[in-house]
Amino acid sequence: MEQFDSLLGVAEKLLSPEGCPWDQKQTFSSLQPYMLEEAHEVIEAVDADDNAKIIEELGDLLYTIIFYGKLAEKTGRFSISDIVSAITEKLIRRHPHVFGEVKVEGADEVLKNWEKIKLQEKVEAKPASVLDGIPPTLPSLIRAQKIIKRMQRAGSALVPKEKSGQVSEEELGSQLLALIVKAENASIDAESAFRRALARMEETFRNTEK
Repeated sequence: MEQFDSLLGVAEKLLSPEGCPWDQKQTFSSLQPYMLEEAHEVIEAVDADDNAKIIEELGDLLYTIIFYGKLAEKTGRFSISDIVSAITEKLIRRHPHVFGEVKVEGADEVLKNWEKIKLQEKVEAKPASVLDGIPPTLPSLIRAQKIIKRMQRAGSALVPKEKSGQVSEEELGSQLLALIVKAENASIDAESAFRRALARMEETFRNTEK
């Protein structure tokens, strides 16, 4: 695509000896805060349902990914082609119902197959825990939900999967807000309390795996 090639050219120019001094000083580590910030700004734009803002923020996120790729090429680690090839191969591998002979009935079955394939990949990689691979830098609520989902799939008694009554997004949001108010009234840092509780549960689960 012409526009994408043009963007690659801009990135190459900025990282060239004749380019931008700030860009030339960046490393994989120094770019981490920008990657996190851009991802959050995309989410904010989607929540606002503002097309112009979504386009802008997705562009910023895309450029951060390209920046990583071009920086990797510059330092001889890997290339943007490697990134594209890896995700292309993964998508084909994880969608055998589209690119293979597997038959599925609906989105739920697609998700089940996706998880089976992921699990097989993890078995081949020989992880120490089913919780391995969940980024520690994720926002606590997102990380907690991913951890709980994996623990439930593993049949952990720590987080039994109960078929309780449905709760709406609005109700759940209100309940979470009520807990935050309760924490504030008790002068408790809710984020720290939640993060420590999650760490304790994760440690307990990892110990049971051993």
